[in-house]
Amino acid sequence: MSDDCETCLNRLLRGIATHDTRTVRLAWRALLATPAMTAPAVQARLDTPTWTKPPSGPSDRYLGMLLALLDAVDAEAFGAEIERLTAQLLHPLHRRTVELLAKRRGERPFGTLDCGVPVHIADDVPEPAGLLRRMNRWSRTKELSIADVTRVDVILGRPELDYLGLYAIRFDAIVLVWRPTLHRFPLVWFSWLDHERTFYHEIGHHHFGHHQGGQDIDQEQEANAYATRMLRRAHPVAMRLLALVVLPVLRLRRLKRRWLG
Repeated sequence: MSDDCETCLNRLLRGIATHDTRTVRLAWRALLATPAMTAPAVQARLDTPTWTKPPSGPSDRYLGMLLALLDAVDAEAFGAEIERLTAQLLHPLHRRTVELLAKRRGERPFGTLDCGVPVHIADDVPEPAGLLRRMNRWSRTKELSIADVTRVDVILGRPELDYLGLYAIRFDAIVLVWRPTLHRFPLVWFSWLDHERTFYHEIGHHHFGHHQGGQDIDQEQEANAYATRMLRRAHPVAMRLLALVVLPVLRLRRLKRRWLG
């Protein structure tokens, strides 16, 4: 077992204990790069009577993180570990963690982008095949920093969700909230463009290494600028027309409503 792997595992758990997102992120990346060494090291950490006892300190978070990591590097070993833990007399809180993580067993991506990033699309998202094709086109945008993204999850939009996308900082993963597209042109085009912009925005957070979880105004502005730059590369003619024709018309309509209001 590699000393470097053990060092990274210690760093990962220390980051979890101290809520240090940057430390967790860097350790996670390093551990994913050496799956053959990481899997047995994680299994050794899981093989402990700690989970039969009441949680102490961050031990409940340790269990979830170790299982998530094992799932990421070795799905077969993850399944075996879920079986082993389930057969034990775990503390109720730790058993709940195992049950939640067990739902990942057999999970397979709906598809994979050309760059190799897996895409998981929720069952209730309509027309997933068409969505995957569009995301593939988006992912081919020149100089888009998507290669190191670990996965993209797409979930259906609901009234209680107050966001369009998320960057899962710890895992270099992206979550997109899919809302039904409008079917009349040009509204349908604007709807798809909005989804595409969200995709680029979350990758912008990844590109710049942001770690404030959307709470920092400067980081949000930086991700917005990145998304705008990618949109211009993906749709140079359409974006120029949008800037020269459509946006001025919309501004005039807003001014007219104010004057008449």
